[in-house]
Amino acid sequence: MIETNQIQELKKNGILKIKNFLSNEELGKCLEILKYYKAPKNHKNSFFAHDPKQFLIKLIKLEFKKFNQSAYLYSLSKKKKLNDLANNVFNTRSFLRYIDGYHNPISDKYILPWHADQAYVGDEKMTDGFVNPDHYNLKFLVYLTDVESNNGCTSYIPGSNKIAYAIRDGIFKKKINYQPYYFLQDFRKLISNKNNKEYFESYFKDGNEIESFMQKTKFIEEGKDTDEFDFSLKAGDAIVLDEGGIHKGSQTLKSERMMMRFFYSVKK
Repeated sequence: MIETNQIQELKKNGILKIKNFLSNEELGKCLEILKYYKAPKNHKNSFFAHDPKQFLIKLIKLEFKKFNQSAYLYSLSKKKKLNDLANNVFNTRSFLRYIDGYHNPISDKYILPWHADQAYVGDEKMTDGFVNPDHYNLKFLVYLTDVESNNGCTSYIPGSNKIAYAIRDGIFKKKINYQPYYFLQDFRKLISNKNNKEYFESYFKDGNEIESFMQKTKFIEEGKDTDEFDFSLKAGDAIVLDEGGIHKGSQTLKSERMMMRFFYSVKK
């Protein structure tokens, strides 16, 4: 069970690490499922059924193996009470948006550079159609292989989730003008924009949130990277993260990476 103080930590920092999230038996079963496909991210085989309609489709198509695998992963989300945790973080009802699991081979390429999910991207002239700032995903990343710095970990800038929310809220309510901010460099430019200074000073009364974030991320302006926000976890451990915060997927220099993901969103 996740304690109240851990929920507060997640809301504050945007990320929470959970040791021994899976038992050895659960870890073995999840590995068996993912090794059957060894699918890359976003491949059709990486997704599993998670609602009645999708389970029905599996049956109609006679995909009994995928049906049973999906049923196990769905039952795992229920057993771990992930929906309850998501409800507590969102402070409202949430739902399981999707379940996936994928494989990353050994590579010297970053899985993803520093970025913020649910960041409004596109033409700078875009003025409407923005997503409600509360409609973001809470992600449960369950590692089925060991991860560490430069070998499969998901790095995260603590507290960046709060700034990301302020940006979404400001754009949605037309208090600041839209500009792309998916990548960290653009995220910093939006914050540093002199036209947005008054808004952020009003939103963050003491100003420490912005100053702290800019100090933590100044490495990117110097054309460097940092391992300050990396971590080491064992197979069966997990992290929960607010996808709006700045994060990256590191290289897999030593070993392949296999992981499960459970995505929760607020009811719309």
